[in-house]
Amino acid sequence: MSTIARLFGRSPFNLLQRHMDQVGKAVQKMNEALDAFEAGKHDLLEQFSEETSALEHEADQIRDDIRNHLLRRFFMPVNRGQVLRILSQQDSLADIAEDVCVLLTMKQISIPEELKEVFGRFRQHTVKAVGLAGSIFDELDELAESGFGGAEAEKIRKLARDVAYAEHQADVDAHELVRGIYARDKQMSPGEFHLWMRLTHTFSGLSNTAENLADSITMILDMK
Repeated sequence: MSTIARLFGRSPFNLLQRHMDQVGKAVQKMNEALDAFEAGKHDLLEQFSEETSALEHEADQIRDDIRNHLLRRFFMPVNRGQVLRILSQQDSLADIAEDVCVLLTMKQISIPEELKEVFGRFRQHTVKAVGLAGSIFDELDELAESGFGGAEAEKIRKLARDVAYAEHQADVDAHELVRGIYARDKQMSPGEFHLWMRLTHTFSGLSNTAENLADSITMILDMK
């Protein structure tokens, strides 16, 4: 058995958990970059971007090991296509975290005073959605042991509903932020306006993907 196979064990859910842990590290590093951005510490953003990119690359390596070498070793309690779809959605979270950090390095911009509150809420709800989606993966071993039913299944459905609500809150915040950006477009250079719109759109992808990820898990429950 290869080193990575020994590390992950025999369960496909262990593989997904391991990959999600690495994805979470990339998202956390992005969060640190946003801390620096909000504090006006623009000189730190390039380093945070590089560190997030390195973590995203490690997530890619884990993803590729799962796809290319490990899945065929397992007797899968769920459809392989479902596992691969979940893996791809997880990987998208790390990709988006990397993209957000890159955008922060494109041009030095500051948060307008009037938008700081809504930007903070937008960020809080978005990161909450990702964290809740990650919590689902902490329950997957117990879910499999329970036969994909009972209290464990209901616990995961509850977490999925919480992810959906956090995503909804993030969407509301995003719409308010975009309205605020448009209201101040004359006060921004074209480059600043374009970057703010891209940053808002890209960051929104985190909560949307987290909701899709939670939905993919609940679909497995519905098929059992």
